[in-house]
Amino acid sequence: MGNTIEFPNQEEFYIQKATQCQKEDDLISAIDWLEKGYIKTRSDQLLDKLWSLLCCSQDWNEIIWLVEEFELKEEMYLCVYLEALIHMNRFEEVEDYLKNSSHTEYPEISNLQLKMMNHKLKNEQEKVQQLQEIGEALQNKDKIFSIEEIQYITQVLIDSTLLQKEFVIQLFLLHPQTPMFDKAILLDEWLDSGLLGTIQLLWNGDLKSVNRNKLFSITKSRLYKEESELLNELMGSFSMEEAMVLAQKWKQDIIRLHPFQEEYISSFEEWMNYFSGKENLMESLLYEDSVFVKQYEDFQTNISK
Repeated sequence: MGNTIEFPNQEEFYIQKATQCQKEDDLISAIDWLEKGYIKTRSDQLLDKLWSLLCCSQDWNEIIWLVEEFELKEEMYLCVYLEALIHMNRFEEVEDYLKNSSHTEYPEISNLQLKMMNHKLKNEQEKVQQLQEIGEALQNKDKIFSIEEIQYITQVLIDSTLLQKEFVIQLFLLHPQTPMFDKAILLDEWLDSGLLGTIQLLWNGDLKSVNRNKLFSITKSRLYKEESELLNELMGSFSMEEAMVLAQKWKQDIIRLHPFQEEYISSFEEWMNYFSGKENLMESLLYEDSVFVKQYEDFQTNISK
């Protein structure tokens, strides 16, 4: 009889695959093999190796997923799980667990609370530094920002809960190179979260002072329309494609003109009659701010005849 070939059992197969990946410094693939193996076999040996790699790599998202997906209740898992929640800024869940848990010992509770406090403090410091860096960049009046930089700055300022962000928004509104569209979005954010009574805005080269009590949000303008309402009105007179383009232009332009849209546009009907006959409407969405405003000055001149 010939020699029999011994195939590795399922556990050994996944361990061998993971070990080979580790030798090649491919930790992600090693974790992936062990994870697949544990899902298929529910082997404690695979779970131990998987858990060890996740802890070494501090892969917090995977740790959270593993504990929640397979309801790992043992203390060795829960302690690391709670730490992972802290690192992912899920503080309320940690606080609720500690409040309702009768199994966690006092030293462990104190340790987790300290880690949570330190992580919150670190987050706060990083957010303050983030605002400082954005503010310093905005103080350079000659700086031309990329689209990605503008998107980043705008999102940071919208998401920030720090009081200091109001002063950074002011710098953004005064910068000669920041787009009208994003100025409008941040002016709306200032109205919602700011404390100052007035704020200054450089708009189309003119310095304007905006009073909080006289300012309305974009959605409160009498010209604002929900997308469904807008499309319904347009599709009564235009094809679907034409209606979509006109709707996109209307929505974008109403924001871009904010808070002065009602100085340029009297009614939607008047606007529709004028712009529906224009060519290159999609191209007009990409106009530079000065060309964009000139377009509306021409619109005003035309309808006043």
